[in-house]
Amino acid sequence: MDIKEHTTPEQLERYAFVWSLARLVIAAVSLFFGAMPIAYKLGISYGLLSVFWLVSGIAAIYLLYVWHQNDRSLFGRDNQLDKWLFLIMAITGINLGLVTVTDSNIGFSIAWNLGPTMAMLLMKATALLYLFVAYHLWHTWKANGESLFTETPTPVKGPTATPH
Repeated sequence: MDIKEHTTPEQLERYAFVWSLARLVIAAVSLFFGAMPIAYKLGISYGLLSVFWLVSGIAAIYLLYVWHQNDRSLFGRDNQLDKWLFLIMAITGINLGLVTVTDSNIGFSIAWNLGPTMAMLLMKATALLYLFVAYHLWHTWKANGESLFTETPTPVKGPTATPH
């Protein structure tokens, strides 16, 4: 296995994006069941979970950087919904990465200051939002030929050469 084929900008973009979508789904499941990291139920230690959170932050920062380098365009177009959902994905990834550095989750701090009932309702609503974000971005990415920042050209149908 050649590491160079896994570290091209295209592959890094793909890995960071898929990781971020998976993180959203896993976070949604965790939030839905009281915000206990589902990884604990699978026997994953806090140390390894912290590494996952840090990778989530790095992936989000990388995606924001590439997005900025591509004139803040997603899927080769300027769609506000795509941008907002992408930013939700990126900001929540950065927040998760910061947990390993600050030992504090900004989102949880805000939610718990509203009281336990409101916090639980907010977590369930956030879980649904995360699932929507992941679903929308995944399907739009797939429809765009698995390209996040550039438009995949539509294949030309019929003969490509002019007859003589």
